[in-house]
Amino acid sequence: MFGYIATNPKELSKEEKERYQRCYCGLCRQLDVRYGSIGKASLACDMAFLAMLLSSLYELKETEGSRRCIFHPLKGRAYAVTEAAAYAADMNIILAYYQCLDNWHDSHNLIAKQKSRALAKYLPSVEEAHPQQCLVIADKLRDLGEMEEDNELNPDLPANCFGELMGALFAWREDEYADTLRRMGASLGRFIYLLDAVNDLKADIKKQRYNPLAAQLETDYTAMLTMVIAECTVEFEKLPLRRDRHILINHLYSGVWRKYRTRKRKGDDA
Repeated sequence: MFGYIATNPKELSKEEKERYQRCYCGLCRQLDVRYGSIGKASLACDMAFLAMLLSSLYELKETEGSRRCIFHPLKGRAYAVTEAAAYAADMNIILAYYQCLDNWHDSHNLIAKQKSRALAKYLPSVEEAHPQQCLVIADKLRDLGEMEEDNELNPDLPANCFGELMGALFAWREDEYADTLRRMGASLGRFIYLLDAVNDLKADIKKQRYNPLAAQLETDYTAMLTMVIAECTVEFEKLPLRRDRHILINHLYSGVWRKYRTRKRKGDDA
């Protein structure tokens, strides 16, 4: 369920696009430095959002630079990194590991199996650095797997489960912001889970794959999704954010809807 917490570039200024790109490249650099090429290959925009959010909230000191990479070999790309980017890189790795493992179990994709093995060697260090987050991730993904095996058709149950996972990721530090971040992450996680289920519904029914919305076919899920993302933005608005606030707002009020709206325009929504 990667790739939903993205920007809507059409609603960002040139300067904001460049700023976001520097932060995105900063996360990519952290993945490269900490985990090599397999880390770079797992880069997800969702964790770039988390890094930017936490960097803004805690007003973290940035390190800036420019470098060339395999994706941009001719000209160096500017980057900006903070301590939160390192944390987001760690979370990126453990989520990528479980995603590859899930792809292997579901479809016996050999490439996914190889990637999961390559990522597995980094798990001990990530678990040592972030034991609580890693424990919640493992527990909630196991619970989601059991719900899938049981063909759970109450969408609230798996959505809440994934929400708890995301809430743990957002609560980086146990401080005065932890509860708000946890609630924000949990609401965003529920939204992502339900949005993914909506977007995949037709294909899942056709291929007889699990989808918690299979028994609740509707013509439009916009109202349901709007209610869930509203819970997220209520918590977001409580945070004293200044740096990059408009870019973060762009993610939550516009960017997260892009895939859904694209499918609706094409008539692919359930």
